Amino acid sequence: MKLQSFYQCFLIFLLSIFAFSLQDPTQASGQVLTDRLLKKNLQDQLTKQYPNSSIEILGGARWAQSTPLFPIQNVSLLGEDSLGRARFSVRGTTSQEYAEGTIEFSAWTTGRVAVRRIRPGDILETDSFIAKKINVAAGSAREYRGVILSQATPLRGLEAIQSIIEGQFLTSTAVRRIPDARRGDPLQIHIQSGDLVITTPGTAQELSYMNRPIKVLTLKGKRELTGLLLPGGVVEVKI
Repeated sequence: MKLQSFYQCFLIFLLSIFAFSLQDPTQASGQVLTDRLLKKNLQDQLTKQYPNSSIEILGGARWAQSTPLFPIQNVSLLGEDSLGRARFSVRGTTSQEYAEGTIEFSAWTTGRVAVRRIRPGDILETDSFIAKKINVAAGSAREYRGVILSQATPLRGLEAIQSIIEGQFLTSTAVRRIPDARRGDPLQIHIQSGDLVITTPGTAQELSYMNRPIKVLTLKGKRELTGLLLPGGVVEVKI
């Protein structure tokens, strides 16, 4: 009888294991799947706040009160701080089902860091910088998010418009395309009125680029005109 009772208990144990293996995995590990979907949702929302960056969620959520037990229907990003923490809220199916929490994250982008001092007017060269992965979600790098010049941006044809010290990030606000004309450059001004064209020398009064407007000053008469900058140092003025 004891042996028969043992076999009955053992059979019940095996049947319980088999039944558990057939259980819906979403019910068996609902909390794990909920956390995964929560992180994915927050990652997608943070990607919009940090374009051209790779978002990594670090660790789990920290809830302001207790872990919400209701099924999460909506996730809203409320903000981030300089420590790389995102604040968010979740809602369920009723107005009472609401909770707030925080989660740590990083936002990585690949930029350039200067290896020597670059002065205003210097033409940018690739050997003046090294590529570096930068976390723009926290620390001093956060101030430069959105303006760090991507490693994929070619430096050819760019010059510095402000000093860039060694170890500083290269930003889009510190550079510009090399102008096709600068203030004081000699130019040939073609003044066109109908079929009549008069050519007179002049100088640029501002920097400009090809096929863009530019202010010029004629050498004779010191008359200021605005025309279109063309190849060969020619400015076309229509009056």
